[in-house]
Amino acid sequence: MAKIAFLLAAAALLLGLVSVSEAIQGTATFYTTYNPSACYGNQDNGRMIAAASDGLWAGGKICGTMFTVRCVGATNAVPNPCRGGAITVKIVDRCPGCTATLDLSREAFAAIANPVAGKVLIDYQQVGILLAAALLLGLVSASHAIEGTATFYTVYTPSACYGFQDQGTMIAAASDGLWDGGRACGRMYTVRCVRGTNAVPNPCNGGTVTVKIVDRCPSPGCTSTLDLSREAFAAIGNLDAGRIVIDYNQV
Repeated sequence: MAKIAFLLAAAALLLGLVSVSEAIQGTATFYTTYNPSACYGNQDNGRMIAAASDGLWAGGKICGTMFTVRCVGATNAVPNPCRGGAITVKIVDRCPGCTATLDLSREAFAAIANPVAGKVLIDYQQVGILLAAALLLGLVSASHAIEGTATFYTVYTPSACYGFQDQGTMIAAASDGLWDGGRACGRMYTVRCVRGTNAVPNPCNGGTVTVKIVDRCPSPGCTSTLDLSREAFAAIGNLDAGRIVIDYNQV
């Protein structure tokens, strides 16, 4: 088995599907006017979007590329700019003369960092490369994501997993079906809104978030598969909806 894994890893490297390097470090800012965009004109691409700097633009070939982005540090005196967790954004625009590597939508930026900071240090990786490598190495299944539902909560400590320890805001509480006797603590899930559960229009914002399980959402009070932090829910869904249908995968 180890030999097979080694051969698969070697094949992935030879095919250029995975790099031996860690995530790339860069910077992120945010913008607030999303249409028209250089890639899609007036087409709505949701809110988990970004504009590429000149260094990434590649003559427009980057349009549609997905990146996982995580805040890792400050670029100024604003304290504690990072909120934890990661987001996945789609490149929909160009940021010419940009002072950052990625210019995120305000919603995407707010999901991982304090907007007051304005600019933060990030780690970012292209999603396609990571997924191809994971599939080759058998680390993820090729099957579709699991469908469930999500709600949100607003009081994060104390939590069933970590007590009063701050785990950021890209977090979630697991329903009894996922709790697994507490073994769910620390598990990471990528979550995407797919449709509403009620009459609230346009419940989904597009894109995905990656959240960490830090708490339990016990029955009978829990009415969803994952109870997301308010910030995580707002990154993918309309808060007015309250409850949405999601696709989720363990990372």
